[in-house]
Amino acid sequence: MFTFDNTTIIASVVLILVAVLTSLLNPFFRRVGIVAYGLPSSTNESDDTSTEEEPEEEGKETIAELDDKAEEHPSLPPISIIFTPHDNAQELAKNLPLYLNQDYPTDFQVIVVAPQNDHETSDVLKRFASNTHLYTTFIPESSRYMSKKKLAITLGVKAAKYDWVLMADICCFPTGDNWLQALARNCQEGKELVVGYTRYEDETPDYRRFERHYLARYFMREYQHNRAYACPFNALVFRKNTFLQAEGFRGNLKYIRGEYDFMVNKYAKADNLTFENSPEGTLIEEAPTDKVWLGGHLFYMENRQHLERTTRHRLLPYIDQTALHGNYVLQCAALAVSYLLGMWTITAAAGLALILSLILRLTIGKKALRRFDLDIPAWKIIPYELAIAWKHLGYKLKYHRADKYDFISHKL
Repeated sequence: MFTFDNTTIIASVVLILVAVLTSLLNPFFRRVGIVAYGLPSSTNESDDTSTEEEPEEEGKETIAELDDKAEEHPSLPPISIIFTPHDNAQELAKNLPLYLNQDYPTDFQVIVVAPQNDHETSDVLKRFASNTHLYTTFIPESSRYMSKKKLAITLGVKAAKYDWVLMADICCFPTGDNWLQALARNCQEGKELVVGYTRYEDETPDYRRFERHYLARYFMREYQHNRAYACPFNALVFRKNTFLQAEGFRGNLKYIRGEYDFMVNKYAKADNLTFENSPEGTLIEEAPTDKVWLGGHLFYMENRQHLERTTRHRLLPYIDQTALHGNYVLQCAALAVSYLLGMWTITAAAGLALILSLILRLTIGKKALRRFDLDIPAWKIIPYELAIAWKHLGYKLKYHRADKYDFISHKL
């Protein structure tokens, strides 16, 4: 029987209000801006048409042509790109040409720092030895007391010819020939760091693409509000002089992973970081294996204990997940109890509130994913949102069971 006394009306209104408000406590509802692509030049129209021309053969541009292009884009600085492959000869062979052949008006160099006895990588590098942009060096096998990845990056920075240095992962590939231009246009006076957006390739399982973007939205919002915490992406530009003066990775050298996180956490101050997430400035990361996927979560759980501002960063995701689960628990409990007690007005309100929650979250989530070209079916959004907290709990249990010496280079 439907009743409309004060208690029933208040309970019904509360259920509907909770459904609406908790749907807005959602990273998809908080808008993340997408940077428009436009090179720092007075001839934007010519920039647009240049992408339609046939690319010139490697090494065919004359010095005069390079000088003309540099005059068209005077604010693009020379830049050094560092790769530190480790057992990635196949990815190096496939992706290195995409970086060497970037359409960049100013000079740039690609530095590859590889393990000394990695013969497969050496064979790949020999095939590109004639390219004037490429410089190779090797790290000794005897390094034991610091992360080899961080050592390789440090050696690459010291070898860099230019003050602006870009570190990226060779397992990623750029979306086009203007990727370097899109990142480098942010290398302006007063800036020290440029973070480049990265997403998984389309062949990656839907849940992994969803989770990465869902969590990355918290970092992107922090960048755009000058509160940078860490870096879940695979492209980072920084100044060589700043890196060397602050002694690079000092303070976290023993941690095997987390180079991007430690860099941003240490060097990001106030508004000295710029975030580039235009389609042209995006890197595509190859689908991770199960081992890589799990390792990424476990290493992050270790590294975040040694980062500053961790509590502030984790607060908002905690609130969002509490609101998400709390709303569903409240609506389902109200639905069940009111049905058993024959309180049909509250039953109807609880049912309406539950449907409203689903519709709002599906609509908000699908719109946000579409803006970043993530083609994930709308019906998967609700279970994927719920799964994040439970999968995180599973990773946390595995982390607590793991040997903590697996996360550091000091094997005592």
